Amino acid sequence: MADISAIEEDQHVDSKVNRNGVTDQRLIPLRDKEDKRMEARPNLKFYHLHGMDSRGFLKCYFEPDSVFREETVVFIIEKLHSALATGRIKGETLFDISLGSIVHQLFDITDFFKEIIILKLRESCIMELNKWVKTRTGAFSWTHACKALTELGGISDPDEVQEEKVKETIKRIVKIDFSKENLTDPEVLPPADCILTAWMLDVVSHDKQDYIRNLRKMSKLLKPGGHLIIIACINVTYYTAGTERLHALNYDESFVKKTLTDEGYEIESCELLDRKVENDLVDYKKLMVLTAVKGNIKNV
Repeated sequence: MADISAIEEDQHVDSKVNRNGVTDQRLIPLRDKEDKRMEARPNLKFYHLHGMDSRGFLKCYFEPDSVFREETVVFIIEKLHSALATGRIKGETLFDISLGSIVHQLFDITDFFKEIIILKLRESCIMELNKWVKTRTGAFSWTHACKALTELGGISDPDEVQEEKVKETIKRIVKIDFSKENLTDPEVLPPADCILTAWMLDVVSHDKQDYIRNLRKMSKLLKPGGHLIIIACINVTYYTAGTERLHALNYDESFVKKTLTDEGYEIESCELLDRKVENDLVDYKKLMVLTAVKGNIKNV
């Protein structure tokens, strides 16, 4: 298991040497540490604490004319298509735990899973997603993402037919809370055959210890032998949604690989794309699409 002591789950030790040369130790609540980190970065908001402009997020990175399109849309679709083409990633149920109201990561999934359950953190993102699922006026258009998959030979159906297949496969949208040990509390969901998470761990984790804790919470929703698909930014510190900058956790791919291995996962693939776009909306250095299989180690 990854190295986090029991104390670090909710508190840390503050040590001081008194005038008699004896070390005094006191336990400081983890929330105090988080508050201090937030005070040190007063201009950056946290997605799970403050929310974000969900439509502004889509416009920044996922519109057809976005400068990031080749990276955030096309690269992601290409690498997911390659991973699914191996035939190893399949089953009854997939949980999607992704940032905002993005859905392009799901367009190739419908041939491999009978149902998709989307787990969302913010009400605004649930509302934005429901506009698309229920084909309401003003919904964000993902037709360009379908076209990208069609160009890969990933689907033979017309774009609008493929979008309807995805909508039909999405059976539920469930609100989650990362402050709870069971993310879906008070509801208990049967574990999934696969979890796909795009950028969520990046934005809800204050530090690397937090990342490991949040990964463990996700892992409890996954069957042993099930697949975990992680889409992430590498070496990022912030991203923009609308007019606001938000926190993102800075780490490299070696940290993710070691963490997953320590947590009992076997990594199957890891695809990286060096950033080519010059734009200050976000400062990632690479994009990553990683697939791994959950082992049978206790607590994962």
